[in-house]
Amino acid sequence: MAQSSVTLFGTLDAGVGRLKSSGTSHVTGLLNGGNSTSRLGFRGTEDLGGGLSAGFWLEGALNNDVGGGSSQTGGFDFQRRSTVSLFGTFGEVRLGRDFVASYPMTFDYDVSGQRGFEQVEILGMSTSGVTGVSAFRTSNSVSYLLPSTLGGFFGQVQYGFGEGNSSVVPVANAAGISTSAAAAATKKTGNYMGVRGGYGSGPFKVSASYGQYSDATRVVGASAYASDFKVANIGASYDFGIVKPMGFIQTDKIGGRGAIAAFQFNTYAIGATAPVGPGLIRVQASHYTQDNSSNGANKVSLGYVHNLSPRTALYADVARLNNKGASTYQVGGVGGLSNNGPVAGGNSTGIAIGMKHSF
Repeated sequence: MAQSSVTLFGTLDAGVGRLKSSGTSHVTGLLNGGNSTSRLGFRGTEDLGGGLSAGFWLEGALNNDVGGGSSQTGGFDFQRRSTVSLFGTFGEVRLGRDFVASYPMTFDYDVSGQRGFEQVEILGMSTSGVTGVSAFRTSNSVSYLLPSTLGGFFGQVQYGFGEGNSSVVPVANAAGISTSAAAAATKKTGNYMGVRGGYGSGPFKVSASYGQYSDATRVVGASAYASDFKVANIGASYDFGIVKPMGFIQTDKIGGRGAIAAFQFNTYAIGATAPVGPGLIRVQASHYTQDNSSNGANKVSLGYVHNLSPRTALYADVARLNNKGASTYQVGGVGGLSNNGPVAGGNSTGIAIGMKHSF
């Protein structure tokens, strides 16, 4: 008889934080997700025999500071992940809403795991003006993941269906420019394809990934057009025991159209973690540049996590982001706190102290 199991899991993270932006405003209050995204989920597996098993994963984010979900309506959903899988000696076939293949590499080599004020900001897509797709997740996806029996090698290929109708034709002028994102869309808009691969054994890990969003709609002022948006990154880490350095480089780009210039955004990050008794010190610096522009930013962060048990931890961190040119970026990564952002070329500072508990 087939054996099956279902697990309820989650994390609750809450803290007191302050977010300050130069020249505009500041806010102090209770935040969530300062160290780990608050979430609730269900996952399970069933042994099908013959070396096969089936599994599912449903996971949604929580805004536990106000007792709500994270959807636009404040309700709870499974937007973080909703997949069904078939496992075997061949690896895993996974279907549903999941991380895009080009994203996991970034939190593998971010000292915060892409959480809280400390995180390396993923700014390329939002800065480019691309709308309607996510730099982090895709719906309607099919993935194949290599088995974990390849001596440290791992990999994934993924395709996400935009599900555009074959009759969709962009409404554009002779230069291919439209007046809105909806008018610029094509039947391929929203399609995603990505691949990632790497090697991890003992203290060393290295990986790279590439993703492409077909005919992503880019809005620049009153103009819009469709073009492929491409993401490429590479990162590595090495655990020396007393310290674990890590870093990654990412490039986001989309071609131009007519008088609208092409766009390329570059992210460089380097950091390290160091265990201190039951705790962990984390330090990180990141640098952001935009080709053919003086815009960009520099960010530094320092954090400490004190583990009270394998499931419960206290944390404190501080991060500061300094803009260049006309940029108005601010430190992000937490829920429950927001302000107007800094003036052009200004700075943004985030401070948090809190706790997380996982179950």
